[in-house]
Amino acid sequence: MAMADTRREHAAKFGKQPIGAKQVELSCIGVGAGPSNLSLACQIHEEIGQGALFLDRQVDFRWHPGIAFDSSELQVSHFKDLVTLVNPRSAYTFINYLYENGRLYHFLNAQFEAVLRAEFEQYLNWAFHKNPLVRGGETVHEIRFDGEFRVRTDNAVLGARNVVVGIGKQAQIPPQFQGWIGRNLFHSSVLLHIHPEVRKKHVCVVGGGQSGAEVLLHLVGLPKQQRPRSITWVSQRENYLPIDNSPFTNELFMPCFSDRFAAMSESQRRLLLRRFVLASDGISESTLRAIYQALYRHAFLEPNRCDITLRPGCIVSHCINAGAGHRLILQRGMDQVEEVTADIVILATGYENAVPGFLEPIADRLEQIDNELAIGEDFSVRWDGPRDRRVFIQNASLGQRGLADPNLSLLAWRARRILDSLLGRAPCAKPEHPGFISRTSIENWPEPVAEEMGSGI
Repeated sequence: MAMADTRREHAAKFGKQPIGAKQVELSCIGVGAGPSNLSLACQIHEEIGQGALFLDRQVDFRWHPGIAFDSSELQVSHFKDLVTLVNPRSAYTFINYLYENGRLYHFLNAQFEAVLRAEFEQYLNWAFHKNPLVRGGETVHEIRFDGEFRVRTDNAVLGARNVVVGIGKQAQIPPQFQGWIGRNLFHSSVLLHIHPEVRKKHVCVVGGGQSGAEVLLHLVGLPKQQRPRSITWVSQRENYLPIDNSPFTNELFMPCFSDRFAAMSESQRRLLLRRFVLASDGISESTLRAIYQALYRHAFLEPNRCDITLRPGCIVSHCINAGAGHRLILQRGMDQVEEVTADIVILATGYENAVPGFLEPIADRLEQIDNELAIGEDFSVRWDGPRDRRVFIQNASLGQRGLADPNLSLLAWRARRILDSLLGRAPCAKPEHPGFISRTSIENWPEPVAEEMGSGI
C-alpha cells in the first residue's frame, strides 16, 4: 500500500496530460528519445506512469545509422542498459528484452565477447515502442518560455513546467576541412547514408579512434571488386591505441566519481580528461585484432590487394581541393611528412556540443561554460528563469561531469538523478561503495601548468 501511495503522490506532482489536445501542460517534456531520454522515459513510466511526454523526429529508433556497421560492438557491458544499474527488476532491462523475444538462452550460448550494436539498437527500438510516454515522428521546432515552457512541434504547442533535452551531439568538422564538405569529403557519421563509390579509388580516413578503426575495417572488408585502390589511415596519436577497460580505470565510470569530478577545479578536470582519454576514446582490442588480421591477409594471402598505408603521429594541416578529390598535407610536429591525394576523405573526427536550434528563443538566458551549457548537480541548466522551471540537459557535459557523461555507463543513474529532482526528492539510488581508489589521490593532483593543458590528444 505504501508503494501505491507513493506512486499516486508522484503522479499528482506530474499531473495528467490530454495527449491528443492542441494545448497541454505537462510536468516534463523530453526533446529527443535517444538512449539518455529513453532511460528517463522508462523510469518515469514505471514509477509514475503519466505527466511526461518524450518527442523524437524518428518514427523508429535508429542509433547512429550512418555508421551502423554489422560488426560493430558495444564498448561497455550489457548491464549498462537503460535501467538495470538503478532498477534491475525493471521490465525495460536488456535481459528482459532478450527474454520477451525468446532469445535469452541463445544469447548465453552465443558467448559474445561484447554485445553487437545492431542487437542493442533492436533493444532500444523495443523500449522506444513499448513505452507509451514516447512519441515518434514528431519534430520539435522551438521552445519558448512565458512562465511555462511552450514546445512547438509539427502538430501542437505543448506546455510543460520542465524540459529535458537529450538529442546527442553534432559531427565535429575540424577547421581545415570546413567548406569542403560534400559527397567526396564527409563525416563518418553519414558514411552509410552517402554510400560513396569507393571502387578503385584512393580513400583517406582521418581519425584514430573507434570510429576511424571501424571505417577502415568496413572498407577493407568490402568484396574484392568493390574495394578502394588505396586507403590511408591518419591519426594524430602516436599509435592506434586500445581502449583502457581495466578495473581501476573503470572506477572513473561510477556515479560517485561523477560527483567528485564535478567538484574539482576546471584545470584539474581538463587535466584528468587528457590523462584518461583512452578510457573512453580508445579502440576495442577485438577491432584492432580484426584490422591487423585484415592487413595480414592483404599483405600475404590475397592477390590484387588494396594498398593500405597507416600514418599515426600525423595531423592533416591543410586540405586543398584537387579536381574531383582533395590534397591533404600531413605533418608530424613542425615537419611536413607527405602529401596525400584522395578521391574520398572520411572524417572520423568525433562529435561536439552545440546549443540546439529549437532553444534559440531562450538561448541567451542559459549560462554556458566553454562550449557546454552550465549545469547543476541535478543536470539542470543554470539560467535566469524561475527555480522551479528548469531545462535539463543530457549527454552534453563532458567537461563538467567527466568521461562517463557521453558514455552509456551512467545513463540510468543520470536519468534517475533528473527524476529525483523533478519529484523534489533527495537522490534515491541505492548507495554504492565509494570505490577502491583513495578519494584524495586525484583531487589532490597539483594544478597543471599552462603548457601541460594543451588541446587534448
